Amino acid sequence: MQRSRLLAMLMLILASSFATAEVYKWVDDQGAVHYGDRPPATATDSHAMTLPPAPTRDADHDQRSLKQQRLLEAFDAERAERDEAAAASAAARRESTNRCEKARSDLARIERASIVYTTDESGTRRYMNDQEHREAITQTRRWIGKNCH
Repeated sequence: MQRSRLLAMLMLILASSFATAEVYKWVDDQGAVHYGDRPPATATDSHAMTLPPAPTRDADHDQRSLKQQRLLEAFDAERAERDEAAAASAAARRESTNRCEKARSDLARIERASIVYTTDESGTRRYMNDQEHREAITQTRRWIGKNCH
């Protein structure tokens, strides 16, 4: 424990010494400007620069960070809701498409058949007369026209 504190203190001292190190600026023979922590031996026109202090954290930084985090969480929740709604809508469209395909298939089968029957809850067949057959075709066409696009 004591050793880690000593190591942390040493790192802090070294970091602060680098923060206050001088920066030199010089121009080489081709006219290019260079910066470094020490001037080269061949440079004749080099001078030390004074750098502004590094920015510090202001008092509102933690509040802004918390507000930003909450905003990001709200955006994530909104995106999840949108994705869920889109998935539900896509499922509803698929279900509607399946119902319409079945209705079209039933209509084609009823129109081709000369004898059509229905079954009741007990499984007994009840055959349609010609009038009921035409009504079934009309009702199925009407349903398709209303529900299928």
